[in-house]
Amino acid sequence: MSLLPPRFRTLLGAFALTLTFLATLATRATAEPTAADRATARSLAREGFEALKTDNFEVAEDRFRRADELVHAPTLVVDHARALVGLGRLVEAHERYSLVLREGVSPNAAWPWKRAYADAQKEIEVIKQRLAWLTIEIVGPDKPQVSVDGKPIPAAAVGVRRATDPGDRTVKASAPGFYPKEQPVVLAEGAEQNVRLELEAMPPEVLAETPADATPAAAGQGAQNGEPSASAEPAPDNTLAYVALGIGGAGLVAWGVTGVLFLQEHKVLKNECVNDTCQPPQQEHVDNYNTLGVISGVALGVGVAGVATGVTLLLLNNDSSTSQAQTKTVQVSPYFAGNSAGVTGRF
Repeated sequence: MSLLPPRFRTLLGAFALTLTFLATLATRATAEPTAADRATARSLAREGFEALKTDNFEVAEDRFRRADELVHAPTLVVDHARALVGLGRLVEAHERYSLVLREGVSPNAAWPWKRAYADAQKEIEVIKQRLAWLTIEIVGPDKPQVSVDGKPIPAAAVGVRRATDPGDRTVKASAPGFYPKEQPVVLAEGAEQNVRLELEAMPPEVLAETPADATPAAAGQGAQNGEPSASAEPAPDNTLAYVALGIGGAGLVAWGVTGVLFLQEHKVLKNECVNDTCQPPQQEHVDNYNTLGVISGVALGVGVAGVATGVTLLLLNNDSSTSQAQTKTVQVSPYFAGNSAGVTGRF
């Protein structure tokens, strides 16, 4: 196959340059912490360490959490867990220790990281013994809204053992058409306790007199089921979705341009070749025709896959605040066959 003419090489080069630029944006979206981030994290860690030494656990928790958000490291996670233990938030502390153990450290890691991993192994065992377990049973409504100290409990966690911080807790339950009910409970460290709340149904005359706006709003009901409302969620990060859409758009543009050139070459061959047989003078057009078909097919596949991926990411991000009943599964996979390409999926 002969080399592409200059106009085709220029087009292919521009397409590759566009994809490279957009891929660079995607890389920067997940780039390493900057020097300023690292300096800030070190300063926050020093403040957290000083607060931890004086049992100022609130300040320590804040500083170590911020530092780890800037530069993730097992040393910061372990110190954050220690501050949470000081605040009595044992469930969160247990998860922070577990994170260090799940991520592990490499054999050639710095010794402070190895020591943090070893400390997490020892300290998590102590936390396991101190965790309290609470089982909440609700009698009456089929889909009650349950909370502990005002924090919603997911429906899947009702009726089963749930790790809970020791101390004085308040269990509340409510449901449309039922009188709400609450019960205080004192959980000792390492204890297991059951709480059974029987909700009383409202009589018909009371229900008839209850204003329509007295029923929990849809957002409130979702929050009571352990699903935060849209206003309580941070804005979704759609950076990667936009990058994927950009790549897809570039692919579709390249497909359109190469497709036009492909049709032009096809027209030339149709006019000059007899009975689908081309003579040597037309070989350059044949080569260009075949090459443009491949480039056009690949560009179409990249374009459709990029757009589909970007739209899928946007939908998943935007649907994170909706109920699970409205959540849809989206599966997208590209395919390439000869001179054609595209995507198949299930929505």
